[in-house]
Amino acid sequence: MTSAWLTLRQVQAALKNGRLEEAVRLIGQPEVQGHKHAADLLQKIGQAYVARGERSLEVDQIAKAWHDLLQAEQLGILDARSLALRQELAKRSLREGRRYLEAGEPGRAAEVFAQLRSRGVESSELALWHEAAKSWQQARDAADHGEFALAAQSAKRVADLLGNEPSPLKTFRREVEENRTAFMQIISELHEAAEASQWRKVLELSEKALALAPLHAAARKARTRAWQVIEAPTVALESSQKTPVPPDEQPSSQRLMLWVDGVGGYLICLDAKVSIGQAAPDGIADIPLFADISRRHAWLTRDVEGYLLEAERTVQINGQAVERTLLRPGDRVTLGKSCQFQFLQPVPISATARLDMVSGHRLPLAVEKVILMAETLVLGRGPQVHIEMDIEKPVILYRQKEGLGIRYAGKLNIDGNEFEERGSLTTSSQVRGDDFAFALELVGRHLK
Repeated sequence: MTSAWLTLRQVQAALKNGRLEEAVRLIGQPEVQGHKHAADLLQKIGQAYVARGERSLEVDQIAKAWHDLLQAEQLGILDARSLALRQELAKRSLREGRRYLEAGEPGRAAEVFAQLRSRGVESSELALWHEAAKSWQQARDAADHGEFALAAQSAKRVADLLGNEPSPLKTFRREVEENRTAFMQIISELHEAAEASQWRKVLELSEKALALAPLHAAARKARTRAWQVIEAPTVALESSQKTPVPPDEQPSSQRLMLWVDGVGGYLICLDAKVSIGQAAPDGIADIPLFADISRRHAWLTRDVEGYLLEAERTVQINGQAVERTLLRPGDRVTLGKSCQFQFLQPVPISATARLDMVSGHRLPLAVEKVILMAETLVLGRGPQVHIEMDIEKPVILYRQKEGLGIRYAGKLNIDGNEFEERGSLTTSSQVRGDDFAFALELVGRHLK
């Protein structure tokens, strides 16, 4: 009984000081279950969540307000204040989704609408806008794959659903019609060039095709084949013709290659600012890509607000031209006409980001994923990891005063030495665990 009384006093103190999560944790302790004062305290905690949600709403912190409302509802709060908060949050979230849609960002709009529905919001207006957002995204995906007839059909459905057709949708529909004819002509010439083994022409035509449809499978396959044929005889020539690169044009970041057995290779960028550009014998980019882009095309900088992209040449985010913007998880970045990667942050508690090549362009060594490492790098099973591996227990690489460290709930063999759960890594370490193995390699000025 004394234990229950003490816990309830702790709940009251946490509630008084606004530590609502702590109050919820304490009220859930076994010793207070069924206590006559517990139900009253739960009600007060729920009401405090509603009040905090209202304050968040006043300063337009919509996500925080939703969090607090949902917590209150889980505690059984369904009074007039919570219902009013829900209605206002639903109204503002609908407006946010509609703004994304009218700005030509159907992917983000669809995310907002889907989240609303998962939170129990339903209306004919929401259903219509959600369907329009999904259809517009389907139209874009179809166009990216070169299926322009399907793209035109889906885009017309969006226009019919919305009635008042926004300017970005008009532009998209016009581009679909214009690109459709040009694309068919390019693909026809591409097939002829491939049959005649005119590989430089194949490379040129495949780049033109992918500028219009970056995910077209046949064009990507043709370009890969052309690169394989062209690169083989030119590697030796290029290496013999290299000229010194000025110090101010050296790649700026410390980089490692992470080779994971049975998974593949990853380029790990350790500096907070990196450049992206064309892979070339005298390349100066930290992230070099075999693509028709500039030698230094854009910069990515990590700071307290997130990842800032700064363009030196043509860059689009989700189809919209930008010069300087903060990236959001899921954003698709297009460099030049067709080189496209997706920006991801799959681990919510980590600032580390991953760039996945989605247009078929690649880095040297056929590396298709780049890690922008902040404090930690998570390898393991499931979607919320930076590198997916079929292992029982996650592996975590982390920064320490001298280089990188590793954490793993088991035995580790690092460079032939046995460790338990933790160890330090060098830039050339080889690591083995119970069901995994990987190696690190320091990257010099060029990826070889």
